[in-house]
Amino acid sequence: MENDGFIVIEGIHKNPNNIDTLDESSKIVHGPYNKKKASELAKTLNQKNIDNFYHRAWVVNKDIQTDNICEECKKEDASVKQNLIMHSYKICNSCNLAKTIFPL
Repeated sequence: MENDGFIVIEGIHKNPNNIDTLDESSKIVHGPYNKKKASELAKTLNQKNIDNFYHRAWVVNKDIQTDNICEECKKEDASVKQNLIMHSYKICNSCNLAKTIFPL
């Protein structure tokens, strides 16, 4: 299919708001899908496991390198991967704040 650049990663997390805390033994990868189908699958998986607070499904662009290097300041920071997953950009919280305060 066209635009099959997204995968869904589900599993148990120590911190369900951070994909980096995924327990690798519980990791299941679905896809590739287009963005709409991947989002629908992630939503379904999250709703199916609503009683398990530590189970989450994430939509990840399989073509984007998921390292923790900020594209602005070139420093490594844990918030880079979080921002990539939540907002689709690879910058750290500090650069994000600077861009919010001083947009250019």
